[in-house]
Amino acid sequence: MKNLPTAHEPHVLVVGIDGIRYDTLLAASTPALDRLAASGVLLAVRVHEKNATISGPVWSTVATGVYQDRHMVTGNSHHPGELDGFPDFTARLRSARPGLETMVAASWHPLASEVECGPIFSSRGWVPTPDPEDANDAGSWILADDAVAGYAARRLAREDLAASFVYFGEADVEAHNHGTGPDYVAAIERCDARLGVLLAAIDSRPARARERWTVIVVTDHGHVDAGGHGGESDEERTAWMAAAGAGVPQSVEALDHADIAAQVLAAFGIPAEDTDGVLFGAR
Repeated sequence: MKNLPTAHEPHVLVVGIDGIRYDTLLAASTPALDRLAASGVLLAVRVHEKNATISGPVWSTVATGVYQDRHMVTGNSHHPGELDGFPDFTARLRSARPGLETMVAASWHPLASEVECGPIFSSRGWVPTPDPEDANDAGSWILADDAVAGYAARRLAREDLAASFVYFGEADVEAHNHGTGPDYVAAIERCDARLGVLLAAIDSRPARARERWTVIVVTDHGHVDAGGHGGESDEERTAWMAAAGAGVPQSVEALDHADIAAQVLAAFGIPAEDTDGVLFGAR
């Protein structure tokens, strides 16, 4: 018989929202994120000095729990062989507990799709078509992120998913294309509304009252005012993370991108061996 999860086992949702400046986030209207912060924590996170302020390296750290000097992902278009030695947290969970189900859904194809460079999440996942990077404008990314939110919400509401990673990329592209002005704020607020859709799907579950859920929301880097990142300014190197639910301590003073994989695995009693992260509250 498969080792299936029960209503009393943990469920973890990690939501990645790309390229959200911390100061702009605080100025935006984000009721879904505010709900998590009110019952948990919302903190600025300094992108580790071993990581460049680029999506590929940081999301690889989120997925694997190790920094760029080990996974060797230095950009967005090349995933080296070293990355294969560090499975993402969904793959590690399924390896340790084969009966558990996981989900990866992302609008940025290099995270989850069998693209030329290989996906960051080695377990692969669902991506929308067409690829929003083909047009790479506001419309293409809004449609792609909305599709990801819809797909993920349907599965969260109906299936017993032990751990999930869901990604939205619209705001990062808006900043690249037009800077961090009012349209960027609007993109952040749409991403928060998508987070609200995911939280509502969890709340709709018939067994919700008996389930132990942890929700983690994180960005990978910030942006300069005119849009763009990859440098060493505070605006680029300041990210953030929110977390609430089972396993999140009452008082957390510091968090790191590498901690996410460790926290997810610990929720299922799986040691985060050979990672650079620690459990929330241990920093």
